[in-house]
Amino acid sequence: MALDPNVIGSNLFNLLFEVGAFVLVVIVGLLLGYIIGWLVSFVISRILSIKELKEQIASSEILSLALWGKVISGTAVYIKWLFVSIGLKAIVEWASKSLAGNTAMYGILTGYADTFQVLMINLGMILVFGVLGIVIGAVIYRMIKAVSDSLRVEERMIKHGLHDALGGMQLTKVIAGIFMIYVVLVLLGSGIDSVAVRSGPEFSEVRLVVMFRALVALYPEFVLGALIIIAGALLGDFLQDRITESKAPVASGGIAWVVQALVIFFAIVLALPHFQIKENVDILTDSFKIIVAGISIGLAIAMGLGFKDLFSQWGKKIEKNL
Repeated sequence: MALDPNVIGSNLFNLLFEVGAFVLVVIVGLLLGYIIGWLVSFVISRILSIKELKEQIASSEILSLALWGKVISGTAVYIKWLFVSIGLKAIVEWASKSLAGNTAMYGILTGYADTFQVLMINLGMILVFGVLGIVIGAVIYRMIKAVSDSLRVEERMIKHGLHDALGGMQLTKVIAGIFMIYVVLVLLGSGIDSVAVRSGPEFSEVRLVVMFRALVALYPEFVLGALIIIAGALLGDFLQDRITESKAPVASGGIAWVVQALVIFFAIVLALPHFQIKENVDILTDSFKIIVAGISIGLAIAMGLGFKDLFSQWGKKIEKNL
């Protein structure tokens, strides 16, 4: 059968027309989504850059304004891509129904656009909860700091010589930071749970999701362990200062340091189970008991030898009275 040049030309023209229409649809969808996304991201960036909100973030002293600026820019980029996925899917679906052409080609693109849109929506839910957690956490941080300042906690710690117990870190900032991080984790966990509900049980089995849920569940235990170590550091520093300042014959810088180290060691041993380190803790506990017993015996012998003359004088006075 001879090839008809007219048929070949007609088929080639139809193919080029379909490909051109397909490329045009893709370009229009991308441009339309990007323009709408740019407008929406501009408005949201303005809202997140409000002076009062930035002051709340800066007052937390954990998130700097530079980091908050990166959060805003990242949110803006995400919004643009979200609307790109929405615009692309909408235009492709319209083209597949309205334009006469290769419906299979449009169907494949629609499937990819739908997957891209679902991914962006799920990511957006996590992002919204994360930003909300940062804002609420910053407000809570500032509230805790305000209450601490009104009670003059840091001034009292300086008065009792405890301001250096945490290596120069302020106790109120540490506690406020712990609560702020907890709020962020809880809200991020809520966002992940929302995505899991939308995505089905398969998403709930993802290792990263399981690990994050475990982190949210175990964080209160981590906080309790951290508070035990903080309490041990404060108590150890307090005892070290009191022993050093006392005029007892056995008081010395070395003994004060040993007492501080023992208190901190005991606090760490008590805190380890709260960090899910439950194996071999008994060995540390037994070691601590042995160390304490040895030091106690040593101090008793030292005090006995040091005060033998004083005890002898007291014994003679008691003997005379009898």
